[in-house]
Amino acid sequence: MPDHIDHVATLADAEHKYFDDEAPAEAAGLGALVFWLIGLLALVVLPIATRDGRRDLGWFQEPATWPSIVLVVALVGGIWLPRRLWSLRGQPGFAARALTAFEGMGRVMAYCGSFLVFLLSVVWIGFTLSTLIYMQVLYRMSGLRGGRWPWIALAVSLVVLLAFRGGLGIWFPLPRVMDYLPDWVGNRFGEYL
Repeated sequence: MPDHIDHVATLADAEHKYFDDEAPAEAAGLGALVFWLIGLLALVVLPIATRDGRRDLGWFQEPATWPSIVLVVALVGGIWLPRRLWSLRGQPGFAARALTAFEGMGRVMAYCGSFLVFLLSVVWIGFTLSTLIYMQVLYRMSGLRGGRWPWIALAVSLVVLLAFRGGLGIWFPLPRVMDYLPDWVGNRFGEYL
C-alpha cells in the first residue's frame, strides 16, 4: 500500500474527456486570460465600488488601497499566461484545445446563475422569501428532491434567517414588492420579508 495518494479518481474525473492532471497550454492560457480580465475589471471599478474611510488613518488604511496593490501585483505577475496564449494562437486545433478550459462548467454556471438571481430577488421580494425559494431550488439542482429533502431545505432556510436576523441582527430594507402592495401589508409584514 502506498504511503500517500497523489490523486484519487472521482466520478467527475471519470466523466471528463481529459482524464489527467495536465491541462493543455491553450486551456490554461484561456482560463488565465479570463481571470486576468476579471482582475483588470475589478481594478477599474475599484474606485467606484469603494468610498473613503470614515477616519483619516493614512492612505494605507483606505478601503481601496490593499485591493489595488494586490490586483496590480496579480495582473503584472500573471501577464505571461495570456501572452503565452497569444503566442499559441496559430497552431492547428488551437480553439478546440483552448475551449477545454470550460468543459464541465455547465453545472457550475447554473449554480452561479441561481445565486445571482437570488441576490437580485432579495431586492425585489425580500431576504426571507428569496432564501426560502433559493434553498428549495438549490436542493432540487443538487438532486435532493424527494422525501425529507424539501423539509431539510426549509429547516436550513430558517436557520440562515435566524442567524442573520437574530444572531447577527442584520435586517434588510423593505423589498420593492412593497411599493405595489397596500401600506398595511408593508407595515405588518415588511420587516420580516
